[in-house]
Amino acid sequence: MKIKSLLLGSAAAMMAVSTAQAADIIIPEPEVVEYVRVCDAAGTGFFYIPGTETCLRIHGYVRYDLGFGELNEVTAADGEGTWNTRARASFRVSTWADTEFGPLRTYVETRWQYDTNGAQNERVVNGNNPDWTLGPDGYRNEGEFSINFAYIDLAGLRIGKDESFFTTFTGYGGAVINDTTAGGYGPFDTNLISYTFNSGAFSAGISLEQGSSNYFTDNTFGGVYDAHVGWGIDDYVPHIVAGAGYDSGAFQIRGVFAYDTRNNVVSPQLGLLQQGGWAAKVRGDVSFDPFSAFVMVMYGENSSAYTTWANGPVTAETLSVIGGASFDFTDQATFNAQVQWAEGNGIGDEWAVAANINYEIVDGFIVRPEVVYYNNNAGNDVFGGTLRFQRSF
Repeated sequence: MKIKSLLLGSAAAMMAVSTAQAADIIIPEPEVVEYVRVCDAAGTGFFYIPGTETCLRIHGYVRYDLGFGELNEVTAADGEGTWNTRARASFRVSTWADTEFGPLRTYVETRWQYDTNGAQNERVVNGNNPDWTLGPDGYRNEGEFSINFAYIDLAGLRIGKDESFFTTFTGYGGAVINDTTAGGYGPFDTNLISYTFNSGAFSAGISLEQGSSNYFTDNTFGGVYDAHVGWGIDDYVPHIVAGAGYDSGAFQIRGVFAYDTRNNVVSPQLGLLQQGGWAAKVRGDVSFDPFSAFVMVMYGENSSAYTTWANGPVTAETLSVIGGASFDFTDQATFNAQVQWAEGNGIGDEWAVAANINYEIVDGFIVRPEVVYYNNNAGNDVFGGTLRFQRSF
């Protein structure tokens, strides 16, 4: 009996000690995990940056182009034609936040590419002779980097690096790769301050632009003058672009007017003028699934940098028309075509025709073979094409 009581007392004591030790154990609280929230208000692919009310999207593409034919090929050092290639990586970052003034956005796009630059003439020193001689023609593959977009946008007010409002407001050309063969539809890279008003169906905007590349070099070596003017402004007055449009859904029309403010002489030796002048265009689009089409009529003074389709003397004015169409054969395959005509003003009209099939192999990965025909100012027929592979994310 005494032994039994002793055993029961020992067990009770051990349980009491165990209970006391268990009470002393500190169990840490689980850390609070803030999961990424989808930001539907900003659009597809946006998510909230943890701890903020700012939405972020990271996107871009990796692309490989193969250019061929007389129009797009490059020339090797032995004079033979070969592929013109470009491998590009585009990295894009977009942000969005709702404010009392409206959406606050930023957009940045950088591009890295390994590009074939054709027909290089390298200058080399000929022994002790101070004269320069031209080296052999050929191509060079080089790595390149560019900042294509870097702007802030608050409720339609845009400040920073963009492409010209003259080009973007009406939309680019058709869904073809070679869309500027006959002069295109306006300039691209510029710093600007613009404002776009959008009330749904009606939109209007104005842009003050700097242009790019305004310099002149007097190379007295050998008595050769070298000049590059570009379309950068020459004083504190910016280039001015304004446009308006209407969108009913199936039908859209937009027009834009641009004035190049340059007006000074750059090189008295060459008689090269810092040009200026006006340009304008109107574009209409129709869309009835699975078909869409557009036509764009463009006219301007050849002295204006916005008249990129200009032909003939600088004192002339040039008319150009671009038209294009797309047809969805299936959910994966789309046929695209574009035609541009540009008035020659005495040196022959220009014609350019491009057509391709855009085929989406899997979601986000496309293959786009394209062929191009070009009839230049001299009346010569030139053919070429591009084969594109692109993975977008």
